[in-house]
Amino acid sequence: MSGATVSGSALRGWRSYLIEAGHESAAIACAQPDPDEVGAARSRIPLREFVSFSENIVRETRDVSIPWMVGTRYDLGSLEDVGTAIRACSTVGSAIKRMVAFYELLQDYTDIRMECDGEYASVSYRILDPDIWPRHQDAMFSLGIVAQILRKGSEEAWDHTEFWFETPSSELVAPMSRAIDAPCHFEADTNTMRFPVRFLDQAISFPQASAPIDRLNASLVRKNRDTPLCERLARVVLRDLDRMAIDQQKIAREIGMSSRTMRRKLASDGLSFQQILDECRMRQAVFEFRTKPTLPIAEIALRLGYSEHSTFTRAFHRWFDESPQAFRNRLATRVN
Repeated sequence: MSGATVSGSALRGWRSYLIEAGHESAAIACAQPDPDEVGAARSRIPLREFVSFSENIVRETRDVSIPWMVGTRYDLGSLEDVGTAIRACSTVGSAIKRMVAFYELLQDYTDIRMECDGEYASVSYRILDPDIWPRHQDAMFSLGIVAQILRKGSEEAWDHTEFWFETPSSELVAPMSRAIDAPCHFEADTNTMRFPVRFLDQAISFPQASAPIDRLNASLVRKNRDTPLCERLARVVLRDLDRMAIDQQKIAREIGMSSRTMRRKLASDGLSFQQILDECRMRQAVFEFRTKPTLPIAEIALRLGYSEHSTFTRAFHRWFDESPQAFRNRLATRVN
């Protein structure tokens, strides 16, 4: 997880918008060196660095609208082949699907998906690394890019769009709602924008381009091949941990091998699937305690895949040499 990166192009456009919005001092203090130059010079930057960058911008300017505005104005051409594939689409739905399909090439350890449920569609975005927090502003930026695509279909869509964010900060409700100009809800499990499914069929007009799909698919294959197996497994486990039961065979199939082959490859590295699962649970447990201080411990146990509270307590003792309640009390004392 510590090696998670994001395309350096994510830094493009921030400095110019800060200056345009009258935040010259923030452009100097928070965006040194020039993000546009950094993005050009470094093809990948640590994901943690980018998240801290976006948080620091808002902290310095006290303007929560900045990541959103940068996202809605972002030049999709900066995404290179992924941006070209998006701009080759003729409808909102196909453009968002392409962004979701190839997002892994832009940013590691991120769960982004589009789902349709009856009359509504939703796009959700969540960084999977539990060690990265706070991470509110990168969500504003990323969903701002999705919103840009949605609005290219029809401004009418905005009258029916709502947002959910991970952030628990109630003081952000009013400023974020004003910035986005849509209803916002907080303390969600993932960052989500929801809108009528019919807007997926809206036509959009981008400069015509041919989509380099074969090249993008080859890049995905190469990226997966070059990523250590333990990291690929951890990403899937963290993605599914609070959504469904972790099924070793199903995960093996998803990453393209049999469970027997997966166990053999892990054993050659001195690892087991259970070790990876335990580490993901341990790190996610800390994340749950940090971000949901009032959530009952029994519910946290269920979110981590434990059917019994006592089983979680024993595992937690093994990880941290103290009970979940003692850990929570110590964390609360440190925060206060």
